[in-house]
Amino acid sequence: MVSPEAIDTQPDPRLRERVDDLKLDVVRLASLTTDAIVTGTQALLEGDLDLADMVVADDDAVDSLRHSIEDECLRLLARPGIAPADLRFVGIAIKVAHELERCADLMVNVAKTTWRVYPHQLDDTARRIVERLGRQAVVQLRVAINAFADRDPSWAAALGDMDENIDELEKSLFRHILECEDRPIDDATVLQSVQLALVGRHYERIGDHAVAIAQQVQFVVTAQRTTNRRRHTQ
Repeated sequence: MVSPEAIDTQPDPRLRERVDDLKLDVVRLASLTTDAIVTGTQALLEGDLDLADMVVADDDAVDSLRHSIEDECLRLLARPGIAPADLRFVGIAIKVAHELERCADLMVNVAKTTWRVYPHQLDDTARRIVERLGRQAVVQLRVAINAFADRDPSWAAALGDMDENIDELEKSLFRHILECEDRPIDDATVLQSVQLALVGRHYERIGDHAVAIAQQVQFVVTAQRTTNRRRHTQ
């Protein structure tokens, strides 16, 4: 079988510049997404409705940039003279932009939770867990996008291990919700419990998106696809 790198191409340096610009746009999209994680987490922890509104409003910029990235990817894929590794990078960039946009959407859901539970405050234990979930989500997403930008597949395995941390935090939040037997079982308590459980799942899904981004890097670098052996438990 002929390696993709053996295909006779004459890479166009102007196209390589456009690929580099595309990478910067993806990094910028990742920055907007991590900002949404930070701001959305702060909004929920502080019960700050203005910050929650900011996350929702800023999502328009995330969507717009994602669409711009996808349009540029399609234009580049239609051009001859692009190097095989860059061609794979452009193809994967569409998927990465989608993963990032979904993360931002999940944080819009977290921000809207601020409205749904207002004016009730999270108890101290729930606050600590949610704060840690927010930090872990930001760390994993930054590692994933650095792996993509640097074309470094070694981070994919590390992210798989890191993702266990966010899974454990989600389980800790679930356990805390179920163990609060001293609280009155009224409509407000039930609403907050359900919303908190969903918040935990939103952060856990962001961790999964980060892992998915890192796994794409292996294909960009080697043209070989990896099998996702991650086990999901329901």
